[in-house]
Amino acid sequence: MTRHPKKNYMMMKGSSINCSTTFDSIPNELISEVLSRVAASSLTDMFNAKLSCKILNEIAEEKQVYQRVSLDKFPIVPWKPLNEKQQAFLNKCQQSENPDFMYRQAVLDYFNKTDLRSACQHLEKAVKLGHIGSQYLTCIILLLCGDDELIKASIKILSDFRKSKFTKRILKLCRKKLIRILRQMWVKNYLLIQPPTFCSTPNQHQWKSQWSEDDDNIKCEACIADREIRIISSTYNYYL
Repeated sequence: MTRHPKKNYMMMKGSSINCSTTFDSIPNELISEVLSRVAASSLTDMFNAKLSCKILNEIAEEKQVYQRVSLDKFPIVPWKPLNEKQQAFLNKCQQSENPDFMYRQAVLDYFNKTDLRSACQHLEKAVKLGHIGSQYLTCIILLLCGDDELIKASIKILSDFRKSKFTKRILKLCRKKLIRILRQMWVKNYLLIQPPTFCSTPNQHQWKSQWSEDDDNIKCEACIADREIRIISSTYNYYL
């Protein structure tokens, strides 16, 4: 990679004082790692960093940064056509195998286009890259259309999410992210109209009639899966 002089000089408006920041003693690999973490936290902060100086702008274009950039603030279904820069940004995310891009594409493929094959292909790549939301989404999809063995495995994974406060928090964040995305798009998958039920003794569990997203009293693994599906399926009615 061509190395630029690692200095950025800024003139404060109305002042003759020069403020300089040097990167001479910092390895490019470390700068790239820092920018990757910034990108994973905030897309806005990443772009602000790129505007601050030439060396940051150059390093921010590396694959490692685009692979980890967060797309939470980027609309999954734009209300107007993307401009050239926006489309180029998404293309770079796709080329860099950004797992968040693959996750969002899987949501579109399955819930909007009902393309299970394409959704699974994107999810498989995202899961291998450690995208936890993709693991949750995989469980939801398999509960809706998987065979008996895959459904059992998904029920077990969702149950394992509730074994500690930390993993419960992750489960909640994954659920909220999926719901937020689904409410930005036109959900067409008919399987959400009448989602399956997995618990064989539903009348014995009070939560079936009165439940909330934060109910920690559910012990039945099948009930945990039923609740997740009911929460996600409610997004279909959001548009009716």
